Amino acid sequence: MPSEQAILSQLDESSKQGVRPERARAALAGVSDLEESLGELEVQLEQATHDAEEKLKSAARHLVAAGGKRVRPTLTLLAAGACSGALRAAVPFAVAAELTHSATLLHDDVIDDGPERRGRPASRVIWGNAVSVLSGDWLLTRALEIVSAAPARSSALPALLATMRRLVEGEVLQLSLRGTFAATERDYLDVVIGKTGSLFGWAAAAGAWSAGLTGRIPEALARFGEGVGIAFQLVDDALDYAADPSLLGKRLGADLAEGKATLPLIRACASFPGLRERLATVLEGENAQAVAVEVVEAVKRVGGVEAARDLARQHTAAALVALECVPDGPHRRALRDAALALTERAF
Repeated sequence: MPSEQAILSQLDESSKQGVRPERARAALAGVSDLEESLGELEVQLEQATHDAEEKLKSAARHLVAAGGKRVRPTLTLLAAGACSGALRAAVPFAVAAELTHSATLLHDDVIDDGPERRGRPASRVIWGNAVSVLSGDWLLTRALEIVSAAPARSSALPALLATMRRLVEGEVLQLSLRGTFAATERDYLDVVIGKTGSLFGWAAAAGAWSAGLTGRIPEALARFGEGVGIAFQLVDDALDYAADPSLLGKRLGADLAEGKATLPLIRACASFPGLRERLATVLEGENAQAVAVEVVEAVKRVGGVEAARDLARQHTAAALVALECVPDGPHRRALRDAALALTERAF
């Protein structure tokens, strides 16, 4: 069984060679029935809201139909295959994972006053905050209904309820820290684990449950999924500081105005205490873009982006160690390659 250190060495080599998402795409293409199952996922996502009240249905479908990476449901399907289960049998759990994720996005956009989501006006902009919140609530109940009707509900339903609790707790922690720029790295990771890692973990374990497994392998897949989710979020947050410079000032200025501190900014504030005073002016509605330029420079000086990627790679390494508990085959290899691609992408 490879150690975390050995996997970290492989990640080092992958980083030196550059991002190769085509390897992950090739691995996914080699999985029989994945494309068909993802097509069925889209059909069932559309059907999931058929009996909602009209405004709720419109707001929810506006988001779900906009697409997205579908990373969580893909984990579910691949995990099912890795456990010798039928991918099609895992589709309801994959739908539940995506509905739960969509619900959190509807809620996040209200909390953050988000104007756009997936290149479209956010649902809250079109239908209002109240409808957006209620649409999110409705999607959560629909996800629970779908899981409660599945054969493996005795394993999956209590775990989904616990995951929803962790999602809420992560959001509350982030909200309590918002605007202070006083979050520690531990605070930040607790938010990431609650808001992102927990649902990734459930999605991966759900594939094993759909294949009729309990015990060691679903637990290993939960650890794998959570590690991948943490790495995924770390990379996403680091990309905010590594974007096209012509776009960065405006976008980052808006993020700073929301008062959120991610790992690169936390590292910069720890090294340059006066930066927090400058950030306070952003919260007062002043100099957002100008301060964003200072923040980017401070992040570069402390290596904040590289620190986030290094931490992401550590979590990916731990995830891949957990994945070794799962029987080898094309599905496990696809999970592995997807995890590597998510960690090393777009830097």
